[in-house]
Amino acid sequence: CFALLICFAGCSLLRESNRRREAREALAAGNELLNRGDFDGSKRSYENVLTMAGEKPPADAATYQMGLVYAHPKNPKRDLQKAMSSFSHVITAYPASPWTEQARIWLGVLKETQASQREIEESRQEIEKSKEEIEKNRAAIEKTKQEIEKSRQVIEKSKQVDIEIDQKRRERGR
Repeated sequence: CFALLICFAGCSLLRESNRRREAREALAAGNELLNRGDFDGSKRSYENVLTMAGEKPPADAATYQMGLVYAHPKNPKRDLQKAMSSFSHVITAYPASPWTEQARIWLGVLKETQASQREIEESRQEIEKSKEEIEKNRAAIEKTKQEIEKSRQVIEKSKQVDIEIDQKRRERGR
């Protein structure tokens, strides 16, 4: 019985060791794919690591690396929300991981980026409103200029009429 127990324990340890080795190899493959710019391939490798490792290391590294894949500026499928979610998961699920502090840094940077993007969008909207206001003001100024020109013409005609009336009075008075 004791020999069978040792055999089962040894087999279990061997399986666990193989699982960890395969997970580390998949993580290394994912890192290599990421370095080459194969974002979809690296993401699949990291997902395989998560499937193999469950919630044990190197799942923390794979989750962190997935955050990098989602945050990478050259990734055409870039998704900052998913990147933030990955980094948050590292922080909450693996507080003792060596990746936790880096995940906190990335999370902070991405939050600042989102805040800046919101500010930029608000500024664009304000600029657009200002442009519309300027156009309205230009139109009002143009209308006012036209009214002033009409008034000037009326005043000129009135002056001309006044001059003609004065001339007729002088002619009658002689």
